Amino acid sequence: LQIHVFDSPYITAQQTHIKLNQGTLVGLKVFPDSARSAVYAFLGVPYAQAPIGELRFAPSKPHMGWNRTLQAMSMKPICPQLSNTIYDETSDELLARPAEMSEDCLYLNIWVSENGLRYGNLPVLVILTGEDMSYDWPRNRVTGLDFAAEGLVVITIQYRTNIFGWMNAADNSELNGNYGLQDQRLALEWIRDNVQSLGGNVNQITLLGHGTTGASCVVLHYVLGYQSSIGSPTTPLFNQMILMSSGNIQKHFGSVSTVQEASKALIQKLGCQFEEHGRQVVSCLRSKSVGDLLNAFESIYNHGNISHHLAPSVDFNFDSILTNSSVMKSFPNTMIGITSNEGAFLQDYWLELARDSYASLRTYINNTLLPKALPNFRAPNQNYEKIFEALNWRYFGNGLEGDRIQLLSSIQNFISEYEYEIPFYRLLNQITNSSAPGDIYAYVFDFDNSMDMRGKVNLFGGASHTSDLPLIFGPSLFQQIARRRFTIEEEKMFRKIRTPIISFIKSGSPNPGRAYDGWLPYSQQNKFIYNLGEMWLPKQENSLTLDAKNRQQIKELIDMEKIISSRPRPNRNEFSNSYQMPSDKRSILNSTGNSIAKRNTEYSLHLKRVYGYWQVFLPQIFASSNGQYSDDIVTQHLLYKEASADAARYKHGFFVMLGLVAVLLSLLGLCIYLLRRDPLDPSPHCDCDL
Repeated sequence: LQIHVFDSPYITAQQTHIKLNQGTLVGLKVFPDSARSAVYAFLGVPYAQAPIGELRFAPSKPHMGWNRTLQAMSMKPICPQLSNTIYDETSDELLARPAEMSEDCLYLNIWVSENGLRYGNLPVLVILTGEDMSYDWPRNRVTGLDFAAEGLVVITIQYRTNIFGWMNAADNSELNGNYGLQDQRLALEWIRDNVQSLGGNVNQITLLGHGTTGASCVVLHYVLGYQSSIGSPTTPLFNQMILMSSGNIQKHFGSVSTVQEASKALIQKLGCQFEEHGRQVVSCLRSKSVGDLLNAFESIYNHGNISHHLAPSVDFNFDSILTNSSVMKSFPNTMIGITSNEGAFLQDYWLELARDSYASLRTYINNTLLPKALPNFRAPNQNYEKIFEALNWRYFGNGLEGDRIQLLSSIQNFISEYEYEIPFYRLLNQITNSSAPGDIYAYVFDFDNSMDMRGKVNLFGGASHTSDLPLIFGPSLFQQIARRRFTIEEEKMFRKIRTPIISFIKSGSPNPGRAYDGWLPYSQQNKFIYNLGEMWLPKQENSLTLDAKNRQQIKELIDMEKIISSRPRPNRNEFSNSYQMPSDKRSILNSTGNSIAKRNTEYSLHLKRVYGYWQVFLPQIFASSNGQYSDDIVTQHLLYKEASADAARYKHGFFVMLGLVAVLLSLLGLCIYLLRRDPLDPSPHCDCDL
């Protein structure tokens, strides 16, 4: 990238000064590799006062402005969060450089094209990222350079999370929680009030949420925005939504009582429970260091094994909201997406277990992974063993003994289906079952050997969690992570997936104008899930098909010495530059007609089978009937597999019949054309007998 910092007398002539209500901005002029024109970046623009001192554990307040010109030329530190988590891991398993953090973190990063500043009225894309209601990306933060070059105003929001964003104490009006949500809303209000000065159209704002925090908060803002507009209509803060890799949205929220219980535990760990009045409790918390607060949070969070849930406090059931016709009557056009192997977000901890032994992995599965799913079944404790047995049979059963690589693959398959695919399918059906007027567009992103936001290449097949972002956000983000340019295959994929997303942001529809492979809305009558990437292929039960070369590379990762600090940094080009699309996927992508239709319905059929296993099959096994429970797990499982096979055969027959009908219609059309030709034409007529 070429970056020019303007401190010359020609700044005004090049329109780098932006006048806002708070003051004047000047930023960077950048020339992205993928663009023909310049993009202006205004980085670190404050939308709220720093949440420090009396504003820690308090609603954010609008920024008062600045007297001199604000040099908005660098991103500000992220809000405080735990370090050394899976989001801090690197592609080479070396300890990453600590991310810069500060409580003074409520800022926006803005990108707009040169033409956008000149002519204005551009669509606006606002981005919320985050995971587990506790983290945002500490490095490799999303950049809007390449999207802005396509004629958009792109804005990312920094906000408080974890203990700083969600503390909510019972009977204490001084500590009422949801500070992170209030940060986000204040930022959205700032954007509404100022985006026109930045070349944007206030009536064309798309709110994109990625991850278990980002996507969940986007939906929550719609619900809260609906509630706040009752009786007092206002300009909406956004007009359409994009939800990416959201997971179970209901799970990520917390009931008021649950969050208050977690907050009470934190207050005790910090030694502030002896204060008599609410204001004194808050004063005690404000006296603690950032390190003390994060240490207390870590003690109850335990890196994902949540013993207390600290999250946005809501006093409603999300599932019931989606069936409320009054709330859903203004639900906007929405794009909802998932990656094909979300669970393949490889953790260094898994590799350490695999290096130790196969038995260590099995212990992790039995003691940590599977028990996380058990509370979702409201069965008596004595029946958890039956649930455990059924889950073990499906995901970690036949053919895995001693195979550490396949066991790792099965762990990822379990996480993909349980944590992401079931909630994805349920959300689509809940929305389309309601009276929502907006079109719902669904997609699955699939790209083998893709790279996630940490720079790790997924060798286990499909696309892992966050591996869509480096390609969707383009060369600027990809090069920042990978330290190299796109390969030919990656360049093709980048161009393929960007077109429908940009089209949706600009028009509310992802269709780029092609009829034969158009992206249809998802509905109860047509469960259309677009293949945004390669052709998704069904997984074999208990496994993901692993390429022989990838399997060897995984084996090399597992067989490494545990002490790797002296190992030279690997070549990041090693995996991706050598990638070639599998021949079976390439042949399907090059086809048209009924193959196109098949590839966009195959994934929804897979989701239906997974959903049926978890939400229909398992509950039937463990449903009480006069105190008797089914013991024949194997028989029930075989019946389930037979039902799935029958469905697959019927599906195949349907597509064969569809292809035959298309051929017959083509022949009929040809005959009609020939029969209507000029009779003086000496060419022979069609003598067709259909």
